[in-house]
Amino acid sequence: MNVAFYNHTSVVSGAEISLLLTAGHLEQAQAILFAPEGELTERAETMGIQVVKIPGYRARMSKNPLRLLKDMAGMLWAGHAFARAVKAHRIDLVHANSLRAGIMAALFGWLHRKPIVWHVRDNPPQGMFGRAIGLAARRTAAALICISEAVRQGFSERGLDDRLHLIHNGVALKEFDDYAKKAHRLRIREELNTPQDAPLLAIIGQIAPWKRQEDAIHALKHLRKSGHQAQLWIVGEAKFRQENKDYLDYLHKLVEEYELQPYVRFTGFREDVMEICCAADLLLLCSDQEPFGRVLIEAMSQSIPVVGTNAGGVPEIVVHDSCGLLYPVADVSTLTLHVNKLLQSPALRISMGRRAASRVREAFTIQDTARKVEALYEQIIPGLQGKAAEGVYRLTSSGGKEFSR
Repeated sequence: MNVAFYNHTSVVSGAEISLLLTAGHLEQAQAILFAPEGELTERAETMGIQVVKIPGYRARMSKNPLRLLKDMAGMLWAGHAFARAVKAHRIDLVHANSLRAGIMAALFGWLHRKPIVWHVRDNPPQGMFGRAIGLAARRTAAALICISEAVRQGFSERGLDDRLHLIHNGVALKEFDDYAKKAHRLRIREELNTPQDAPLLAIIGQIAPWKRQEDAIHALKHLRKSGHQAQLWIVGEAKFRQENKDYLDYLHKLVEEYELQPYVRFTGFREDVMEICCAADLLLLCSDQEPFGRVLIEAMSQSIPVVGTNAGGVPEIVVHDSCGLLYPVADVSTLTLHVNKLLQSPALRISMGRRAASRVREAFTIQDTARKVEALYEQIIPGLQGKAAEGVYRLTSSGGKEFSR
């Protein structure tokens, strides 16, 4: 089975990392990445994944009708180019890596005539726009993969129950022995000018208002005021929108206002997330309605306990009082209390870290994710390899399946 993994952009964030890991771990299907030329296609080629480079267009939310018309035309152009590229290759199924990619693939389903799997990696929008997406999914999607139960619930009233499939993201386990972990801790702390004995908190992810990195800064202020010598790494960059860049400026000003400059490091984007986790003592996740939070399983895989918000997909990953602690979104007081509790008890951190690593091995490996994805492909196109010689699979206009000779 040849599967076209479609991504409408080549900018790499958590969704694209998950795409590459899934595509690279399929055992029965052959993944072919269709995406604009850029960082994503370069990474895929490095991993040995076949790449088809296509034009891309990144639409943006706007109330300007002229901008909306321009973006609609751009999406139609990019969607048509993708459909033509699919027709030029022996593709059996399209795996669209976002809601936007799903819509763009669906617009020209009549041209490429392949079943489409929408991989939903964000909380679906509500209101009129959300209803329109639900209608499009009902008419065009063979299946929707939801990365958390929280995401799946966002579609629960849109007549899609029989096509919604919960498949959590997975992590490629990277085993470091104690010597390697100590080496990473020493090297990265020296690189970022952080004392080796300082209690270190890390918050990792795209810089954006909904990620609420400000709460980590507020918590650090309270911790240091109470006598802790804690320091904070804010790992990530502001991408995609001007509001994210403005938010990064706000975070810098907040650090200056609290006179925390010696204790906060803005690292920018880092490739070595696992190693960063080895150098930290705790991972913080302060997001408002995080759809999943793959950085959680990355940190937990390295036996790092986490303190995260009790919202979105986070409670599906972090078992409170077992492998981490949860707190209400924006409740800085509880966040500070949880961090204080873990910093004061190294034994508790170690035991929670061990349970965290065990949970990842049991429930969140990329091998398990890839197996579930391939099982879904088989549901959509049962026994495709054996039937390929007899006929051509296609979707009927009513959304059913048939073979034509």
